[in-house]
Amino acid sequence: MFIKAVNESDGGGASWLTMSLIRADDRGLMSVRRQISARYVQKDCLCSSLAACSLPNGAHSETEANKRRVQDFIDAVTEADGLDRLDEYIDRSVFVSHTPGGCMDPDRLDDFAGRRSPRSGLRYHGVDDLVGEGSFVAVFSAYDQDGQHFRTCDLFRLTNGRIVEHWDVVEPVAAHTVAHNDEA
Repeated sequence: MFIKAVNESDGGGASWLTMSLIRADDRGLMSVRRQISARYVQKDCLCSSLAACSLPNGAHSETEANKRRVQDFIDAVTEADGLDRLDEYIDRSVFVSHTPGGCMDPDRLDDFAGRRSPRSGLRYHGVDDLVGEGSFVAVFSAYDQDGQHFRTCDLFRLTNGRIVEHWDVVEPVAAHTVAHNDEA
């Protein structure tokens, strides 16, 4: 199960955005598989609440094709020539960004692509989890940039095989270290 939660405070205080991937075991007990949270100083609205509107989820039969399409988009973005191919994946005539600080900016997905495209100081670790249902696909991934480590979740909505909406949250995290507990 994928959950996106927004806490927008009144009066200009800090806001939080959290995206979580929840799993259930055979007994129905739930646990968090992945969770990314970030705090934003509210300059304008987060404009990321799905609760404020009703979006069509699309047919279940679209799920696998949409997941493949988003994986192809991620692969293109992380390849050297990917930025030249963005229009293959994005329907800019209707695209809406729900990224904090970039609300409604049709070029906001270009910023996302630029953050993931190959360059000095960037090491993209790849997709940790990619889940979807109908029109929606969520991607959990990690990358290092100039010595800082990040976990991220991107939520995409597709129509006719092209990205029409995007939500994201990026969280700086401590570097992964190996404990060496099992060494003799």
